[in-house]
Amino acid sequence: MINTGTASKACIACRDRKRKCDRIKPSCSLCYRLGRVCHYEPRSRRNDTSVVLSSTPLQVPTVTLLSPPETPPLCLQPDVNKAITGRLLHAVGDISAIRVIAENYFGSVHRWFPILSEVSYYEQLTSTYTDPNAEYSLLSLSMALITLMPSEDESFSSLYMLVKSAIAIVEAANIHSLEVVQARLLVTLFEAGHGIEPAAFISMAATTRAAVAIGLNQKINDPCCHDENINSKIQAGLRVWWGLVMLDRSYTIERGEGSCATHQYESPQYLPRDGSVWDNKILSSAKPLNLSTPSSIRVGGFARQAQVSHVLHILMMHLHDSRTSVPDPDEADQIARTLTAFSMLLPEETPQPWPMYCGALGMCFSAMMTLHESRPRTSLSEEYLNCDQPESLRSSLERIHGLCTRFNARIEQVSVDAMSPFPPYGLIRAATLRHQLFKETGDYSHITAADSLTLMVKHFSKRWKRAGKNSN
Repeated sequence: MINTGTASKACIACRDRKRKCDRIKPSCSLCYRLGRVCHYEPRSRRNDTSVVLSSTPLQVPTVTLLSPPETPPLCLQPDVNKAITGRLLHAVGDISAIRVIAENYFGSVHRWFPILSEVSYYEQLTSTYTDPNAEYSLLSLSMALITLMPSEDESFSSLYMLVKSAIAIVEAANIHSLEVVQARLLVTLFEAGHGIEPAAFISMAATTRAAVAIGLNQKINDPCCHDENINSKIQAGLRVWWGLVMLDRSYTIERGEGSCATHQYESPQYLPRDGSVWDNKILSSAKPLNLSTPSSIRVGGFARQAQVSHVLHILMMHLHDSRTSVPDPDEADQIARTLTAFSMLLPEETPQPWPMYCGALGMCFSAMMTLHESRPRTSLSEEYLNCDQPESLRSSLERIHGLCTRFNARIEQVSVDAMSPFPPYGLIRAATLRHQLFKETGDYSHITAADSLTLMVKHFSKRWKRAGKNSN
Protein backbone atom coordinates (compact mmCIF):
# COMPACT_ATOMS: atom_id res chain seq x y z
CA MET A 1 0.00 0.00 0.00
CA ILE A 2 1.24 3.44 -0.90
CA ASN A 3 1.07 6.24 1.69
CA THR A 4 1.03 9.70 0.13
CA GLY A 5 1.69 11.43 3.42
CA THR A 6 -1.61 13.33 3.45
CA ALA A 7 -4.23 13.23 6.14
CA SER A 8 -5.90 9.92 6.76
CA LYS A 9 -9.16 9.46 4.92
CA ALA A 10 -12.28 7.48 5.85
CA CYS A 11 -14.83 5.96 3.50
CA ILE A 12 -18.18 7.76 3.83
CA ALA A 13 -20.14 4.69 2.68
CA CYS A 14 -18.77 2.09 5.08
CA ARG A 15 -16.91 4.31 7.53
CA ASP A 16 -13.70 2.33 7.14
CA ARG A 17 -11.32 4.53 9.11
CA LYS A 18 -8.52 2.02 9.18
CA ARG A 19 -7.63 2.41 5.53
CA LYS A 20 -4.94 4.87 4.52
CA CYS A 21 -5.14 7.00 1.44
CA ASP A 22 -4.55 4.85 -1.63
CA ARG A 23 -4.55 6.48 -5.02
CA ILE A 24 -3.72 3.19 -6.78
CA LYS A 25 -6.90 1.30 -5.80
CA PRO A 26 -9.52 3.95 -4.92
CA SER A 27 -11.74 1.85 -2.69
CA CYS A 28 -11.69 0.57 0.82
CA SER A 29 -11.60 -3.12 1.64
CA LEU A 30 -15.30 -3.52 2.44
CA CYS A 31 -16.58 -1.53 -0.54
CA TYR A 32 -14.19 -3.36 -2.81
CA ARG A 33 -15.62 -6.70 -1.72
CA LEU A 34 -19.23 -5.53 -2.08
CA GLY A 35 -18.66 -3.92 -5.47
CA ARG A 36 -19.78 -0.42 -4.33
CA VAL A 37 -18.44 2.98 -5.24
CA CYS A 38 -16.20 4.02 -2.43
CA HIS A 39 -16.11 7.70 -1.28
CA TYR A 40 -13.06 8.92 0.59
CA GLU A 41 -12.85 12.22 2.43
CA PRO A 42 -10.12 13.60 4.71
CA ARG A 43 -11.12 13.38 8.39
CA SER A 44 -10.22 17.01 8.91
CA ARG A 45 -12.76 18.13 6.30
CA ARG A 46 -15.67 15.87 7.28
CA ASN A 47 -18.95 17.54 8.26
CA ASP A 48 -22.50 16.47 9.00
CA THR A 49 -23.52 16.48 5.37
CA SER A 50 -21.36 13.45 4.89
CA VAL A 51 -24.01 11.36 6.66
CA VAL A 52 -26.69 12.61 4.31
CA LEU A 53 -24.52 11.93 1.33
CA SER A 54 -23.91 8.42 2.59
CA SER A 55 -27.67 7.72 2.56
CA THR A 56 -27.98 8.80 -1.06
CA PRO A 57 -28.48 5.79 -3.39
CA LEU A 58 -25.18 4.84 -4.88
CA GLN A 59 -24.73 4.14 -8.54
CA VAL A 60 -23.21 0.65 -8.88
CA PRO A 61 -21.00 0.43 -11.92
CA THR A 62 -21.54 -2.34 -14.48
CA VAL A 63 -18.98 -5.05 -13.93
CA THR A 64 -17.92 -7.06 -16.98
CA LEU A 65 -16.83 -10.53 -15.94
CA LEU A 66 -14.13 -12.11 -18.00
CA SER A 67 -15.12 -15.62 -19.22
CA PRO A 68 -12.53 -18.27 -18.40
CA PRO A 69 -10.44 -19.38 -21.34
CA GLU A 70 -11.55 -22.54 -23.08
CA THR A 71 -9.82 -25.63 -21.76
CA PRO A 72 -7.53 -26.90 -24.50
CA PRO A 73 -7.90 -30.55 -25.48
CA LEU A 74 -5.64 -32.95 -23.66
CA CYS A 75 -3.92 -33.95 -26.88
CA LEU A 76 -4.31 -32.51 -30.33
CA GLN A 77 -4.66 -35.25 -32.92
CA PRO A 78 -1.93 -33.89 -35.24
CA ASP A 79 0.46 -34.02 -32.29
CA VAL A 80 -0.65 -37.54 -31.40
CA ASN A 81 -0.21 -38.65 -35.00
CA LYS A 82 3.36 -37.42 -34.95
CA ALA A 83 4.05 -38.80 -31.48
CA ILE A 84 2.88 -42.37 -32.18
CA THR A 85 4.48 -42.41 -35.63
CA GLY A 86 7.71 -41.19 -34.04
CA ARG A 87 7.60 -44.15 -31.68
CA LEU A 88 7.16 -46.46 -34.65
CA LEU A 89 10.21 -44.94 -36.34
CA HIS A 90 12.26 -45.28 -33.16
CA ALA A 91 11.19 -48.87 -32.40
CA VAL A 92 10.99 -50.40 -35.90
CA GLY A 93 12.73 -48.13 -38.39
CA ASP A 94 12.05 -46.93 -41.91
CA ILE A 95 9.49 -48.17 -44.45
CA SER A 96 11.60 -51.16 -45.44
CA ALA A 97 11.82 -52.29 -41.81
CA ILE A 98 8.04 -51.96 -41.40
CA ARG A 99 7.56 -53.98 -44.57
CA VAL A 100 9.69 -56.79 -43.10
CA ILE A 101 7.53 -56.77 -39.96
CA ALA A 102 4.37 -56.88 -42.10
CA GLU A 103 5.65 -59.77 -44.21
CA ASN A 104 6.53 -61.67 -41.05
CA TYR A 105 3.12 -60.99 -39.54
CA PHE A 106 1.06 -61.94 -42.60
CA GLY A 107 3.16 -65.08 -43.01
CA SER A 108 2.65 -66.25 -39.44
CA VAL A 109 -0.04 -64.90 -37.09
CA HIS A 110 -2.32 -63.86 -39.94
CA ARG A 111 -2.52 -67.45 -41.20
CA TRP A 112 -4.56 -68.61 -38.20
CA PHE A 113 -5.79 -65.25 -36.83
CA PRO A 114 -6.70 -63.16 -39.92
CA ILE A 115 -8.22 -60.06 -38.36
CA LEU A 116 -6.48 -57.62 -40.72
CA SER A 117 -6.82 -56.98 -44.43
CA GLU A 118 -3.42 -57.48 -45.99
CA VAL A 119 -4.34 -55.40 -49.03
CA SER A 120 -5.65 -52.48 -46.98
CA TYR A 121 -2.57 -52.49 -44.76
CA TYR A 122 -0.11 -52.36 -47.64
CA GLU A 123 -2.10 -49.58 -49.33
CA GLN A 124 -1.14 -47.22 -46.48
CA LEU A 125 2.39 -48.43 -45.93
CA THR A 126 4.22 -46.01 -48.24
CA SER A 127 2.63 -42.94 -46.59
CA THR A 128 3.46 -44.01 -43.03
CA TYR A 129 5.90 -41.16 -42.42
CA THR A 130 4.79 -38.62 -45.02
CA ASP A 131 1.23 -38.60 -43.70
CA PRO A 132 1.47 -39.68 -40.03
CA ASN A 133 -1.56 -41.51 -38.67
CA ALA A 134 -1.77 -42.59 -35.03
CA GLU A 135 -4.13 -45.52 -35.66
CA TYR A 136 -2.02 -47.02 -38.44
CA SER A 137 1.24 -46.51 -36.55
CA LEU A 138 -0.23 -48.08 -33.41
CA LEU A 139 -1.39 -51.07 -35.44
CA SER A 140 2.09 -51.43 -36.95
CA LEU A 141 3.64 -51.34 -33.48
CA SER A 142 1.24 -54.06 -32.31
CA MET A 143 2.15 -56.22 -35.32
CA ALA A 144 5.82 -55.82 -34.45
CA LEU A 145 5.09 -56.84 -30.86
CA ILE A 146 3.02 -59.96 -31.64
CA THR A 147 5.68 -61.28 -34.04
CA LEU A 148 8.48 -60.83 -31.49
CA MET A 149 9.84 -64.16 -30.27
CA PRO A 150 10.40 -64.71 -26.53
CA SER A 151 13.90 -63.88 -25.40
CA GLU A 152 15.78 -62.82 -22.33
CA ASP A 153 16.95 -59.50 -23.72
CA GLU A 154 15.27 -56.17 -23.05
CA SER A 155 13.68 -55.78 -26.49
CA PHE A 156 10.84 -58.15 -25.57
CA SER A 157 9.69 -56.12 -22.56
CA SER A 158 10.71 -52.65 -23.77
CA LEU A 159 8.64 -52.89 -26.96
CA TYR A 160 5.71 -54.16 -24.89
CA MET A 161 5.92 -51.14 -22.59
CA LEU A 162 6.18 -48.79 -25.56
CA VAL A 163 3.06 -50.22 -27.24
CA LYS A 164 1.06 -50.17 -24.01
CA SER A 165 1.93 -46.52 -23.43
CA ALA A 166 1.03 -45.72 -27.05
CA ILE A 167 -2.42 -47.24 -26.50
CA ALA A 168 -2.86 -45.04 -23.44
CA ILE A 169 -1.94 -41.91 -25.41
CA VAL A 170 -4.34 -42.72 -28.24
CA GLU A 171 -7.12 -43.40 -25.74
CA ALA A 172 -6.42 -40.14 -23.90
CA ALA A 173 -6.64 -38.29 -27.21
CA ASN A 174 -10.11 -39.80 -27.71
CA ILE A 175 -9.09 -41.59 -30.89
CA HIS A 176 -11.25 -44.66 -31.44
CA SER A 177 -11.42 -46.70 -34.64
CA LEU A 178 -11.30 -50.22 -36.03
CA GLU A 179 -7.50 -49.99 -36.33
CA VAL A 180 -7.21 -49.13 -32.62
CA VAL A 181 -9.37 -52.14 -31.68
CA GLN A 182 -7.25 -54.37 -33.93
CA ALA A 183 -4.09 -53.10 -32.25
CA ARG A 184 -5.59 -53.68 -28.79
CA LEU A 185 -6.62 -57.20 -29.77
CA LEU A 186 -3.11 -58.10 -30.92
CA VAL A 187 -1.67 -56.79 -27.65
CA THR A 188 -4.25 -58.81 -25.69
CA LEU A 189 -3.29 -61.90 -27.69
CA PHE A 190 0.34 -61.19 -26.86
CA GLU A 191 -0.41 -60.94 -23.13
CA ALA A 192 -2.59 -64.05 -23.07
CA GLY A 193 -0.08 -66.08 -25.10
CA HIS A 194 2.85 -65.15 -22.88
CA GLY A 195 0.99 -65.37 -19.57
CA ILE A 196 1.33 -61.70 -18.64
CA GLU A 197 -1.13 -61.48 -15.75
CA PRO A 198 -3.26 -59.73 -14.71
CA ALA A 199 -2.62 -57.53 -17.74
CA ALA A 200 -4.24 -60.07 -20.08
CA PHE A 201 -7.34 -60.27 -17.88
CA ILE A 202 -7.67 -56.47 -17.83
CA SER A 203 -6.92 -56.02 -21.53
CA MET A 204 -9.56 -58.57 -22.49
CA ALA A 205 -12.28 -56.44 -20.93
CA ALA A 206 -10.78 -53.15 -22.16
CA THR A 207 -10.56 -54.40 -25.75
CA THR A 208 -14.14 -55.62 -25.58
CA ARG A 209 -15.30 -52.19 -24.40
CA ALA A 210 -13.24 -50.49 -27.10
CA ALA A 211 -14.95 -52.65 -29.73
CA VAL A 212 -18.40 -51.95 -28.30
CA ALA A 213 -17.60 -48.22 -28.13
CA ILE A 214 -17.37 -48.06 -31.94
CA GLY A 215 -20.45 -50.26 -32.35
CA LEU A 216 -18.56 -53.27 -33.63
CA ASN A 217 -20.84 -55.75 -31.89
CA GLN A 218 -23.92 -54.15 -33.50
CA LYS A 219 -22.67 -54.71 -37.05
CA ILE A 220 -21.70 -58.36 -36.85
CA ASN A 221 -25.04 -59.80 -37.96
CA ASP A 222 -25.50 -57.67 -41.09
CA PRO A 223 -24.07 -60.33 -43.42
CA CYS A 224 -24.29 -58.73 -46.84
CA CYS A 225 -24.59 -55.46 -48.67
CA HIS A 226 -24.67 -54.47 -52.33
CA ASP A 227 -21.78 -52.01 -51.87
CA GLU A 228 -18.44 -53.85 -52.12
CA ASN A 229 -16.57 -51.34 -49.95
CA ILE A 230 -19.20 -51.41 -47.21
CA ASN A 231 -19.32 -55.19 -47.38
CA SER A 232 -15.55 -55.35 -47.03
CA LYS A 233 -15.74 -53.15 -43.91
CA ILE A 234 -18.47 -55.38 -42.47
CA GLN A 235 -16.26 -58.41 -43.03
CA ALA A 236 -13.37 -56.61 -41.33
CA GLY A 237 -15.53 -55.85 -38.31
CA LEU A 238 -16.90 -59.39 -38.26
CA ARG A 239 -13.41 -60.88 -38.25
CA VAL A 240 -12.21 -58.59 -35.47
CA TRP A 241 -15.22 -59.37 -33.29
CA TRP A 242 -14.85 -63.10 -33.96
CA GLY A 243 -11.15 -62.89 -33.08
CA LEU A 244 -11.99 -61.17 -29.81
CA VAL A 245 -14.75 -63.67 -28.97
CA MET A 246 -12.68 -66.79 -29.65
CA LEU A 247 -9.66 -65.44 -27.76
CA ASP A 248 -11.90 -64.52 -24.84
CA ARG A 249 -13.48 -67.99 -24.68
CA SER A 250 -10.21 -69.87 -25.00
CA TYR A 251 -8.58 -67.67 -22.36
CA THR A 252 -11.53 -68.10 -19.97
CA ILE A 253 -11.49 -71.89 -20.34
CA GLU A 254 -7.81 -71.86 -19.49
CA ARG A 255 -8.25 -69.58 -16.47
CA GLY A 256 -10.95 -71.90 -15.18
CA GLU A 257 -12.90 -69.18 -13.42
CA GLY A 258 -15.05 -66.16 -14.12
CA SER A 259 -17.12 -65.37 -17.15
CA CYS A 260 -16.15 -64.18 -20.60
CA ALA A 261 -15.78 -60.44 -21.13
CA THR A 262 -17.88 -60.75 -24.30
CA HIS A 263 -20.65 -62.93 -22.85
CA GLN A 264 -23.07 -60.05 -22.29
CA TYR A 265 -22.88 -58.98 -25.93
CA GLU A 266 -24.46 -60.68 -28.89
CA SER A 267 -22.44 -63.44 -30.53
CA PRO A 268 -21.94 -63.51 -34.30
CA GLN A 269 -24.39 -65.73 -36.17
CA TYR A 270 -22.49 -65.75 -39.47
CA LEU A 271 -19.11 -67.25 -40.22
CA PRO A 272 -16.28 -65.05 -41.49
CA ARG A 273 -15.52 -65.31 -45.20
CA ASP A 274 -12.45 -67.06 -46.50
CA GLY A 275 -9.37 -64.91 -45.98
CA SER A 276 -8.20 -64.83 -49.61
CA VAL A 277 -11.64 -63.70 -50.80
CA TRP A 278 -11.84 -61.01 -48.17
CA ASP A 279 -8.36 -59.63 -48.79
CA ASN A 280 -9.05 -59.24 -52.50
CA LYS A 281 -12.28 -57.38 -51.67
CA ILE A 282 -14.14 -59.64 -54.10
CA LEU A 283 -17.03 -61.19 -52.21
CA SER A 284 -18.75 -64.24 -53.61
CA SER A 285 -22.40 -64.08 -54.60
CA ALA A 286 -23.23 -67.08 -52.39
CA LYS A 287 -25.23 -66.37 -49.26
CA PRO A 288 -23.22 -65.95 -46.06
CA LEU A 289 -22.76 -69.15 -44.07
CA ASN A 290 -24.39 -69.20 -40.67
CA LEU A 291 -22.85 -70.55 -37.51
CA SER A 292 -24.61 -73.91 -37.75
CA THR A 293 -23.18 -74.72 -41.20
CA PRO A 294 -22.62 -78.52 -41.25
CA SER A 295 -19.14 -79.96 -41.37
CA SER A 296 -19.83 -81.41 -44.81
CA ILE A 297 -19.52 -77.88 -46.24
CA ARG A 298 -15.92 -76.79 -46.48
CA VAL A 299 -15.13 -73.43 -44.93
CA GLY A 300 -11.91 -71.57 -44.16
CA GLY A 301 -9.68 -72.28 -41.17
CA PHE A 302 -10.78 -69.14 -39.34
CA ALA A 303 -14.43 -70.10 -39.82
CA ARG A 304 -13.75 -73.56 -38.36
CA GLN A 305 -12.06 -71.87 -35.44
CA ALA A 306 -15.17 -69.74 -34.97
CA GLN A 307 -17.38 -72.85 -34.96
CA VAL A 308 -15.20 -74.59 -32.36
CA SER A 309 -15.22 -71.48 -30.18
CA HIS A 310 -19.03 -71.62 -30.25
CA VAL A 311 -18.83 -75.14 -28.81
CA LEU A 312 -16.56 -73.73 -26.09
CA HIS A 313 -19.31 -71.26 -25.27
CA ILE A 314 -21.86 -74.09 -25.00
CA LEU A 315 -19.44 -76.05 -22.80
CA MET A 316 -18.97 -73.14 -20.40
CA MET A 317 -22.73 -72.68 -20.08
CA HIS A 318 -23.01 -76.43 -19.44
CA LEU A 319 -20.38 -76.38 -16.70
CA HIS A 320 -21.77 -73.27 -14.99
CA ASP A 321 -25.46 -74.10 -15.24
CA SER A 322 -26.91 -72.79 -11.97
CA ARG A 323 -30.14 -74.74 -12.44
CA THR A 324 -28.53 -78.07 -11.57
CA SER A 325 -25.92 -79.11 -9.03
CA VAL A 326 -24.52 -81.73 -11.42
CA PRO A 327 -24.06 -81.06 -15.18
CA ASP A 328 -26.56 -82.83 -17.40
CA PRO A 329 -24.88 -86.07 -18.66
CA ASP A 330 -26.93 -86.16 -21.86
CA GLU A 331 -25.89 -82.63 -22.72
CA ALA A 332 -22.28 -83.51 -21.92
CA ASP A 333 -22.45 -86.46 -24.33
CA GLN A 334 -23.81 -84.24 -27.08
CA ILE A 335 -20.99 -81.72 -26.58
CA ALA A 336 -18.47 -84.57 -26.62
CA ARG A 337 -19.85 -85.89 -29.91
CA THR A 338 -19.64 -82.44 -31.47
CA LEU A 339 -16.05 -81.93 -30.35
CA THR A 340 -15.16 -85.42 -31.58
CA ALA A 341 -16.55 -84.64 -35.00
CA PHE A 342 -14.38 -81.52 -35.23
CA SER A 343 -11.26 -83.26 -33.91
CA MET A 344 -11.61 -85.91 -36.66
CA LEU A 345 -12.56 -83.43 -39.39
CA LEU A 346 -9.88 -80.77 -38.97
CA PRO A 347 -6.81 -82.93 -39.70
CA GLU A 348 -8.53 -84.31 -42.83
CA GLU A 349 -9.27 -80.86 -44.30
CA THR A 350 -5.59 -80.17 -44.78
CA PRO A 351 -2.58 -82.51 -44.95
CA GLN A 352 -0.63 -80.12 -42.74
CA PRO A 353 -2.97 -78.77 -40.08
CA TRP A 354 -0.30 -76.51 -38.66
CA PRO A 355 -0.72 -73.62 -38.66
CA MET A 356 -3.94 -73.16 -40.67
CA TYR A 357 -6.06 -75.24 -38.27
CA CYS A 358 -3.72 -74.91 -35.32
CA GLY A 359 -6.03 -72.65 -33.36
CA ALA A 360 -9.17 -74.66 -34.09
CA LEU A 361 -7.56 -77.95 -33.06
CA GLY A 362 -6.09 -76.34 -29.97
CA MET A 363 -9.44 -75.05 -28.76
CA CYS A 364 -11.02 -78.41 -29.60
CA PHE A 365 -8.45 -80.29 -27.48
CA SER A 366 -8.85 -77.85 -24.60
CA ALA A 367 -12.63 -78.24 -24.63
CA MET A 368 -12.42 -82.04 -24.84
CA MET A 369 -10.04 -82.35 -21.91
CA THR A 370 -12.03 -79.84 -19.83
CA LEU A 371 -15.21 -81.82 -20.48
CA HIS A 372 -13.62 -85.18 -19.61
CA GLU A 373 -12.10 -83.79 -16.41
CA SER A 374 -15.51 -82.42 -15.33
CA ARG A 375 -17.27 -85.81 -15.54
CA PRO A 376 -18.14 -87.40 -12.18
CA ARG A 377 -16.33 -90.73 -11.80
CA THR A 378 -15.03 -93.16 -9.23
CA SER A 379 -12.16 -94.55 -11.29
CA LEU A 380 -10.43 -92.90 -14.22
CA SER A 381 -8.83 -96.15 -15.39
CA GLU A 382 -12.17 -97.99 -15.35
CA GLU A 383 -13.71 -95.33 -17.58
CA TYR A 384 -10.69 -95.45 -19.89
CA LEU A 385 -10.67 -99.24 -20.25
CA ASN A 386 -14.39 -99.92 -20.53
CA CYS A 387 -15.35 -97.47 -23.26
CA ASP A 388 -13.89 -97.03 -26.72
CA GLN A 389 -16.61 -94.91 -28.33
CA PRO A 390 -15.28 -92.09 -30.57
CA GLU A 391 -16.27 -89.48 -27.97
CA SER A 392 -14.89 -91.45 -25.01
CA LEU A 393 -11.88 -90.45 -22.93
CA ARG A 394 -9.85 -93.28 -24.39
CA SER A 395 -10.54 -92.31 -28.00
CA SER A 396 -9.90 -88.64 -27.30
CA LEU A 397 -6.52 -89.31 -25.69
CA GLU A 398 -5.50 -91.65 -28.50
CA ARG A 399 -6.37 -89.09 -31.18
CA ILE A 400 -4.40 -86.39 -29.40
CA HIS A 401 -1.46 -88.76 -28.96
CA GLY A 402 -1.52 -89.71 -32.65
CA LEU A 403 -1.50 -86.11 -33.79
CA CYS A 404 1.20 -85.29 -31.25
CA THR A 405 3.41 -88.10 -32.57
CA ARG A 406 3.10 -86.85 -36.15
CA PHE A 407 3.81 -83.29 -35.06
CA ASN A 408 6.97 -84.21 -33.14
CA ALA A 409 8.23 -86.32 -36.05
CA ARG A 410 7.87 -83.39 -38.45
CA ILE A 411 8.85 -80.58 -36.12
CA GLU A 412 11.56 -79.38 -38.53
CA GLN A 413 8.84 -78.64 -41.09
CA VAL A 414 6.69 -76.69 -38.67
CA SER A 415 6.95 -72.90 -38.67
CA VAL A 416 7.49 -71.95 -35.03
CA ASP A 417 6.53 -68.33 -35.79
CA ALA A 418 3.09 -69.43 -36.97
CA MET A 419 2.13 -71.48 -33.91
CA SER A 420 -1.11 -70.57 -32.17
CA PRO A 421 -1.16 -70.15 -28.37
CA PHE A 422 -4.39 -72.17 -28.10
CA PRO A 423 -3.13 -75.84 -28.23
CA PRO A 424 -0.77 -76.05 -25.19
CA TYR A 425 -3.49 -76.00 -22.54
CA GLY A 426 -5.33 -79.02 -23.97
CA LEU A 427 -2.05 -80.88 -24.40
CA ILE A 428 -1.07 -80.22 -20.79
CA ARG A 429 -4.47 -81.43 -19.53
CA ALA A 430 -4.11 -84.59 -21.63
CA ALA A 431 -0.65 -85.22 -20.15
CA THR A 432 -2.09 -84.78 -16.65
CA LEU A 433 -4.77 -87.41 -17.32
CA ARG A 434 -2.11 -89.76 -18.68
CA HIS A 435 -0.12 -89.44 -15.45
CA GLN A 436 -3.23 -90.17 -13.40
CA LEU A 437 -3.91 -93.27 -15.49
CA PHE A 438 -0.36 -94.45 -14.91
CA LYS A 439 -0.78 -94.10 -11.15
CA GLU A 440 -3.97 -96.19 -11.27
CA THR A 441 -2.85 -98.86 -13.75
CA GLY A 442 0.95 -98.89 -13.69
CA ASP A 443 0.92 -99.00 -17.51
CA TYR A 444 4.08 -97.27 -18.77
CA SER A 445 2.46 -96.55 -22.14
CA HIS A 446 0.71 -93.66 -20.43
CA ILE A 447 4.08 -92.23 -19.36
CA THR A 448 5.34 -92.52 -22.93
CA ALA A 449 2.29 -90.70 -24.21
CA ALA A 450 2.62 -88.03 -21.51
CA ASP A 451 6.28 -87.46 -22.40
CA SER A 452 5.33 -87.06 -26.06
CA LEU A 453 2.72 -84.45 -25.12
CA THR A 454 5.22 -82.63 -22.91
CA LEU A 455 7.73 -82.51 -25.77
CA MET A 456 5.10 -80.96 -28.03
CA VAL A 457 4.33 -78.33 -25.40
CA LYS A 458 8.04 -77.49 -25.20
CA HIS A 459 8.02 -76.76 -28.92
CA PHE A 460 5.16 -74.31 -28.33
CA SER A 461 7.04 -72.71 -25.44
CA LYS A 462 9.60 -71.49 -27.98
CA ARG A 463 6.84 -69.25 -29.33
CA TRP A 464 4.59 -68.63 -26.33
CA LYS A 465 5.88 -68.26 -22.79
CA ARG A 466 2.59 -69.32 -21.23
CA ALA A 467 3.09 -72.86 -22.58
CA GLY A 468 6.36 -73.15 -20.69
CA LYS A 469 4.82 -71.79 -17.48
CA ASN A 470 1.89 -74.19 -17.56
CA SER A 471 4.00 -77.25 -18.33
CA ASN A 472 6.14 -76.86 -15.20
